[in-house]
Amino acid sequence: MSKQFIKGNVYVFTTKKFMKVDEPLGDKKGSWITRLNGNKITTIHNSHDAYIEGFAMKPTWCKCIKNNNPKIESEAI
Repeated sequence: MSKQFIKGNVYVFTTKKFMKVDEPLGDKKGSWITRLNGNKITTIHNSHDAYIEGFAMKPTWCKCIKNNNPKIESEAI
């Protein structure tokens, strides 16, 4: 699990990672958790803050799908 977002990498939100880290309130079916599953992070403000459709995302909820900085793995945004 990623502890921070890395500048230049591409991330998607995953319901599976969310469920490992946080307990959803109410029924997850049809909620934002399932609706945003697989959606790409659209805005990254810094190494810990990112958004999809106005929903704040945590790095631990997301999967890196494209590593554009293989040599600069520890550089945060």
